[in-house]
Amino acid sequence: MKNSMIGKRMIFLLLGLCFVTLFTGCKHDSAGPLPDQPPTSKLQWVNNYYHVDDLNERGLKGKGVRVAIVTFDTFTVSDIQRFSDKFGLPKPKVNVIPLFGGAIHQGVASNGHVESTLDIDIVHAVAPDAELDVYTVPPPVPFSVVLEQILNEGHAQIVTISWGRAPNLAEDKRAYDVIEAMNKQGMTVFASTGDTGTRADNTTLMAPSYLPNVVAVGGTVVTIDQAQTTVTERNWPLSVSGWSSDYQSPNYQAEAASSMKLRAESQQHRMLPDIVGPSIVTEAGSITADRDGIPIYVTDPKTGTGAWIPAIGTSVAAPYMAGIFANIAGGLHNGLGDIHERLYKQMNKPAYNKVDASDKTGSFEGGEAYSMAAGLGSVNAYEMAAAFGLSMK
Repeated sequence: MKNSMIGKRMIFLLLGLCFVTLFTGCKHDSAGPLPDQPPTSKLQWVNNYYHVDDLNERGLKGKGVRVAIVTFDTFTVSDIQRFSDKFGLPKPKVNVIPLFGGAIHQGVASNGHVESTLDIDIVHAVAPDAELDVYTVPPPVPFSVVLEQILNEGHAQIVTISWGRAPNLAEDKRAYDVIEAMNKQGMTVFASTGDTGTRADNTTLMAPSYLPNVVAVGGTVVTIDQAQTTVTERNWPLSVSGWSSDYQSPNYQAEAASSMKLRAESQQHRMLPDIVGPSIVTEAGSITADRDGIPIYVTDPKTGTGAWIPAIGTSVAAPYMAGIFANIAGGLHNGLGDIHERLYKQMNKPAYNKVDASDKTGSFEGGEAYSMAAGLGSVNAYEMAAAFGLSMK
């Protein structure tokens, strides 16, 4: 496949509150470094709320599954081990697979190294026994090329991508075709929808998440009350959602699209997200509630200094949900392939947590079971595993 025009395409990092292109960037507005010994409770809340603990306690930890993580920046391997030690996780099984010379650090302003680190950490936190194949790739390489490499190697059952590019019909069609072949081999592809919010003209949609054969994962805000007894979940306003006029409504979304509360145009096209997951994890009353997240340890590639920082955005949600389905695939001892039909058959059932999907911008309205803000909802891992045929006794 010829790549002569690749360098002219823009790649966007789906982390934080801004686009990051190959050539320019804006700094991720984080809450700043956390203490040297950050609280472990945020990860514990999240794993309990999504019932990941229920899977892990039953031995469903992704054993026998390989998760392919696609990244366009570097990371420090020791940071992953430090995260694992902090949260009492087993030693991560990380295989670094460089393509075309491997990823290039794009500079601290882009926070690409943060993206790479959090993708690995989050999958490992959810599916601690899964083997992680980290494909590090120079920014100009198209998704279709990376995905085809993963397909040809044939090792992965789950693929997760927290990066995105502006839609390009020719390239996206190539990626779509590769993913179709991946689905037939039992591979499932997850991608984050992005952190630039929703617009009525759908100009914030990103590839590859808008493709109908990709599980598009949007973001939510998970909040623990001050008594630390109750967790609530609502949609995250910066999570990208909408519909793609490039694709007609897929059959699996027929029932979801039937709601009279959805716009007529959206009912005719591929809608996203499909599901949502944690983008912000905070405590009620926190003064940094819009920038709170699961702590990860990240080393600056230029200075060599490291710090605990909060991981936020749909870049957290996608690998988190990918980890849940890695656990399910491990329990079934088989790849899952395209799971859209099975996901939508569970609409308005216990396999999903109810997410407050109130759209305060007024851009979209949602149905009772599917909303443009929160898709089908977030996944209850225990109930979803049962829906996929696992015995949960």
